[in-house]
Amino acid sequence: MGEGDHGSDQDDGSVEVQEQLAASVKVRRIAAKHAADADGQADEQEMDHAYRPVRTPRYGGHIERAIGTMMGKVHMLPGTTFSNIADKGDYDPEKHACMTLPELETWLALGIDVYHQSIHSALGMSPLAAWESGILGSGGVLGRGLPARIADPEHFLIDFLPFKRHAVTKEGVLLNHIHYWADTIRPLINDGGSYIVRYDPRDLSRVWLLTDSGIYYALVYKARHRPPISLWEHNAVLSELRAEGRRHIDEASIFDRIEKMRAIVDEAAAATKTARRQAERRRTSSPDGAQRVATQSPIPEPAKPDATPRRIPKPFDVEEW
Repeated sequence: MGEGDHGSDQDDGSVEVQEQLAASVKVRRIAAKHAADADGQADEQEMDHAYRPVRTPRYGGHIERAIGTMMGKVHMLPGTTFSNIADKGDYDPEKHACMTLPELETWLALGIDVYHQSIHSALGMSPLAAWESGILGSGGVLGRGLPARIADPEHFLIDFLPFKRHAVTKEGVLLNHIHYWADTIRPLINDGGSYIVRYDPRDLSRVWLLTDSGIYYALVYKARHRPPISLWEHNAVLSELRAEGRRHIDEASIFDRIEKMRAIVDEAAAATKTARRQAERRRTSSPDGAQRVATQSPIPEPAKPDATPRRIPKPFDVEEW
């Protein structure tokens, strides 16, 4: 792309194309405070790994500022816990919280998109334009060139999920007290290997076992009738069961408790809806309990040619819902 082309692309509104390009290539280096956080992922994706010394924020000023910018926007959402008790004051986050985790993820993605396209005070341009300039070159300065593209987005995502090492037995893989299975792991049963098993904390219904050949096998619940659960639900149930003095905790006890917890939430939600409807009915009812009925003003009779036209009363202002 030449310098002239660079300007025309900007004028043609190719922001979406630029964003897709930026999101479809690999970063060259990953910086992490702990070796275990990024060593394996960086090696598998052929990326450099830079270690960030702990308690040295100067090594990560760029990411700290980016996080601070986004958190400033997050604190404007209903249900925020704020950064400290002083800012929080008497505000009740649980009372005002209204977004689900998927909705918050979508909101964050849109917020990052806005950030990418907004003029940065220090750069004098948008972060997206600065990225393109550094990669493709601008003003006679050569760019670094395009990084390698992500060939398999799903594989790339899985590589950065948390993991634990487990052996494969005739019962499959036991992870977080849950048994997982797939016919593809049958040859691995009791072979003496300890395999990386990655999981998504948002949904534990499926995990991925990494073979020695670098191929992921997707495993699902061995008991397929069980519902998807999150790691948060799983840990909350474990804490409750242990607080009750349960020494033996198995898969059945975890899911039984989760189903009971979900039933309580469903009943509470239904009761809340019913209570709201009843309250609305009471609000729109007259004091003696009779439902208010909207009455229509009689249609005036056509005025005679020699008669004075009737004055139609002006209706009261009403609130629209």
